[in-house]
Amino acid sequence: MNTPQALQTFADWVASIRGDEASEAQTYVNRLLQAWGWADSVEAGTTFERKIPKGSLAGGMGKADALIEATRATVLIEMKSRGKPLEPHFPQLQRYWIYLAPKPVYSVLCNFDELWVYDFNQLVDEPLVKLRVADLASQSSSLAFLSKSEQPVHFGLNQIEVTEAQARSMGELFRRLRKRGEKSGAFTALEAQRFVLQCVLSLFAEDRDLLPNLQFTLALDACQGGQSSYDVLGNLFGEMNTPGITPSGQFRGTPYFNGGLFSHIPRLELLSDELDLLSASAEENWQRVRPSIFGNIFEASSDDATRHAHGQHFTSEVDMLQIIRPTIVEPWEERIAQAGSIAELERLRQALTQYRVCDPACGSGNFLYMSYNAVKDLEVSILRRIEERRTAKKEKDQMLLGLVTPLQFFGMDTSPFAVELARVTLMIARKVANDRLGLTERDLPLDNLDNNIRVADALFTPWPEADAYVGNPPFLGGKHMRLNLGDEYVERVFQRFPEVRDSVDFCTYWFRLAQENLKPNGRAGLVATNSIRHGKSRRASLDYIRDNGGHIHSAISTQPWSGEANVHVSIVNWSRVPAYCILDKATGGFRLDGKAVRTINTSLCSSVDVSEAMALMANKGYCFQGVIPVGKGFNVDPSTAGEWLASDPKNAEVVKPFSMGNNLAKRPLGKPDRWIIDFGDRPLEEIETYPAPFRQVMERVRAERQINREPVMREKWWRFKRTNAAMREALAPLVRFFAVGEVSKWAIFIPCQKEWLPGNKNKVVASDDFYILGLLTSSVHRTWMHAQKGTLEDRIAYTHDSCFETFPFPQIVTPELVQQIRQTMTTLNDYRNEVMVARTWGITDLYNAYFHEPASQLAKHHQALDALVLKAYGWKASEDILSNLLDLNLELAERETAGEKLVGPWALS
Repeated sequence: MNTPQALQTFADWVASIRGDEASEAQTYVNRLLQAWGWADSVEAGTTFERKIPKGSLAGGMGKADALIEATRATVLIEMKSRGKPLEPHFPQLQRYWIYLAPKPVYSVLCNFDELWVYDFNQLVDEPLVKLRVADLASQSSSLAFLSKSEQPVHFGLNQIEVTEAQARSMGELFRRLRKRGEKSGAFTALEAQRFVLQCVLSLFAEDRDLLPNLQFTLALDACQGGQSSYDVLGNLFGEMNTPGITPSGQFRGTPYFNGGLFSHIPRLELLSDELDLLSASAEENWQRVRPSIFGNIFEASSDDATRHAHGQHFTSEVDMLQIIRPTIVEPWEERIAQAGSIAELERLRQALTQYRVCDPACGSGNFLYMSYNAVKDLEVSILRRIEERRTAKKEKDQMLLGLVTPLQFFGMDTSPFAVELARVTLMIARKVANDRLGLTERDLPLDNLDNNIRVADALFTPWPEADAYVGNPPFLGGKHMRLNLGDEYVERVFQRFPEVRDSVDFCTYWFRLAQENLKPNGRAGLVATNSIRHGKSRRASLDYIRDNGGHIHSAISTQPWSGEANVHVSIVNWSRVPAYCILDKATGGFRLDGKAVRTINTSLCSSVDVSEAMALMANKGYCFQGVIPVGKGFNVDPSTAGEWLASDPKNAEVVKPFSMGNNLAKRPLGKPDRWIIDFGDRPLEEIETYPAPFRQVMERVRAERQINREPVMREKWWRFKRTNAAMREALAPLVRFFAVGEVSKWAIFIPCQKEWLPGNKNKVVASDDFYILGLLTSSVHRTWMHAQKGTLEDRIAYTHDSCFETFPFPQIVTPELVQQIRQTMTTLNDYRNEVMVARTWGITDLYNAYFHEPASQLAKHHQALDALVLKAYGWKASEDILSNLLDLNLELAERETAGEKLVGPWALS
């Protein structure tokens, strides 16, 4: 049976059943897949009742009816019973899609007789196609993504393609008019912009029945026939700006639009090629043109150099959804889901009419347009729930009347043209929403948004009061600000934000201001370059938000930008609502990169990933693994060692206390309990001058070495496998050194006597300065160590390459502070030594007993040390220290690459 026949058989079967969601939905999906060539839903990789954390409109666990994953593109299906309207269930479908990871390509709403197919990566609020099951046999290409075999998928006319074509056409019209106006002086660029916007609004209005009788198209026809566009279009726009309805004449029946866009009417005499562009656009059905056209017109018609200078980039609808849903929609969805009575719903509806949204870098108004539509969807959701709860038929038959208006939405931008675009975009939004949702509220006159969306610089003007701030502030690297914005402007910015001392991305200032303007229960969501996760930009923005009562609850850490700009972006949503109020313990609460997590830090991670840290050349040659003997014959029991030293003091040059991990952790002062013969790199002739040690090595090591596979081990049998000349050279001028066991519970560095020979179970730092020991003992270094460490059960494996060589030491510390740290560490060390000796404890015993006892002297000494070390870095204890360290590491690595000398494990004099 071929596909059309199979689909017709399926349609005939559908017509014969009740269409009950509870009892027949899974059978429906199974038979639909069989019609597309699958043996059954199992072969197609279908999961029924797929659990989705936070997927329910109440914010809890959701269950999608079906997720099909073996098809060419993953498909989500949400079923409803026969006769149920599908539009009210769109928010649920979209929420499922948002919280699925990875996201399905197609999402389908179905009530047995209809299938609405969505691709949210293309259109976030409308289906690509609406199919009737009875017609599937003849329209199969629109559902061919379900096919087991390769079949072409086609949805008919693509709204995105239509929109882009018309955007280019209108952009080309503006460019021609601007060029002609500049040459002739007959009109200004601003007048050309306004004229194009009046034409675009007229094209929208005509195809959405706001402008009756094809008046704009007929006016263009008249101009094509020889009449003057100066008169014809000028007169039409004049009537659109006249209160009431035009009673007679050429434009009889023209309604009043508003006194905003049409308050000034530029009269332009169009040339034939310009008329041709307009007439061709008028032939298109502008109901298929998405209002995001205005952003595209802005991009197409704005000067490239100006756009780049101000860091203007454009946001796709799906990216805007990643802000609008968590910041605006979901808090309201959860409140609506919890409302149990008509009275509660009416209160929510009234509250929604007072809800205000602001985009402080609004550009052409796309965020405002989508935010308005999202709030209208919420309002309709409330109205439908009220309708469901009404008992009287008269009450149930009432038409849906919305009260949310574009006047609740605010924006600002420095570009006058962008502001005009944003106003027009939001004007059209009311009519589009009314048509889409079946609302009966008025369409005309259009709202005058002159006071809502203003030409203003968000960095230097008061922001409108709002419950939510959303948007895409301009991206511009701190190093490029002066070049692109000018010295005078940049100096004004620095004066406005004196606490931001470093060069940061331009967008960070919007994050600070959004946090400052948030109400106690307010929310915000902004797009930024992904540099906001690191270094100076993070400290100026996300750290500032955290330190001033903000909580990041949803984020995309980094992704390629959807626009033309060759950048990667981060998407950040936060609120002043305390974290415990947002966190849903059952589902993980926060969302990071599409996954449920229990926290999101200011690096936009659930934990900081230090794997990207770089080894710093300044730290090379200061931390070593101890020697590796290989041969038990090198070991000397303590009594024999004592006899050798007593008989010939010269033997002290080659017979040494041998430090390994066990003594550092378990013996008082870390004192070694083993001795070893160490000839270092001495030649054979020299070691023979130490008779007793030489004799033991000759007798106990040489024979064993002769069967070693490595030639050098056989040839130089008296030497260690690894003598570590570099370590010896580094330790030679010191009066002591610091060491830690390679594997231990606490990983505490302790001072070691110069005579001790560190073995391979030691990690040695070539310093005798208690200032450096203080840094290594502090919580700052321990935080880094715990993030970088290798682990062995509950013990820490300290590694010289990842723990030490990547550790960023403080770069600028005053001599007074250096001495304070040095003295505080000395005091801590004296205390530790005193207790270890008195109680015959090792360092592990001491820390087991007292480190986690806040009232202990050990804890207090550490607190004092930590405070001083934080001061050396210029940080506060409340900051994300690990993120700070990673940022500093990357910054220092960059500076080092550029040839700058850094401060490593030493104190500047």
